[in-house]
Amino acid sequence: MRVLVTRPEPASARTAAQLERRGHEPVLMPLMQAVQQPEALASPPPPDTAVLAVTSAEAMRVLETLPDDARRPFQALPLFAVGRATARAAREAGFRDVSVADGDGHSLAGLLIAKSYQNPGASILYLTGTPRSSDFEAKLQEAGRMLDVRECYRMVPTTHSDAAAIDKLTPMPEAILVYSSETARRLGELHDRTDDVLEWPRTRFLCLSEKIASALPTNFQARSQWPMEPREDLLLLLL
Repeated sequence: MRVLVTRPEPASARTAAQLERRGHEPVLMPLMQAVQQPEALASPPPPDTAVLAVTSAEAMRVLETLPDDARRPFQALPLFAVGRATARAAREAGFRDVSVADGDGHSLAGLLIAKSYQNPGASILYLTGTPRSSDFEAKLQEAGRMLDVRECYRMVPTTHSDAAAIDKLTPMPEAILVYSSETARRLGELHDRTDDVLEWPRTRFLCLSEKIASALPTNFQARSQWPMEPREDLLLLLL
């Protein structure tokens, strides 16, 4: 099956390798890219910081750009990761005490609240990017938890000419993998510009979560699917 991978590098290359192992033909066209902001990590965690929270492996890639002595205060903290891929990136970045949530911000917040019930006033250092979902922060704030947010990267649209996109999408992939709400919205913009050329009705939209699928244009949603949990291994099973 011909499958479009829209996630940023370097994650898209890993997804492509998994698709090839399953006998599919990956087509790489990232619609967003990360711009790192390591200056957000220039100061170490404050002394009252109890844990580190991470909702993307990109934060770990930013952290790895720091000198060793600047990384160590972060690595000394227990880390709570949103899902398996982020947890794996954290361990590769030198973290030893890693707890793993069920793949979304809501479950990560729930895990942090459950683990910190004996010390609810301790500060949580959150390494994140922009734009992002508000679910994680909102749930922690409702629970009265202290959150120190460091925006260490931002996601920006990649530039593809319509001609280049049409070339990539000819013949039209049978499936498109969608990993973020922002990417879902960008697919809608691409459709509007190329609808008279590309065979959009022949493709399925496999989204990491129902929330991401809801960001697709209305005419795509009937052809969207998502796994029971926001995990890539379950997403690929939908193929």
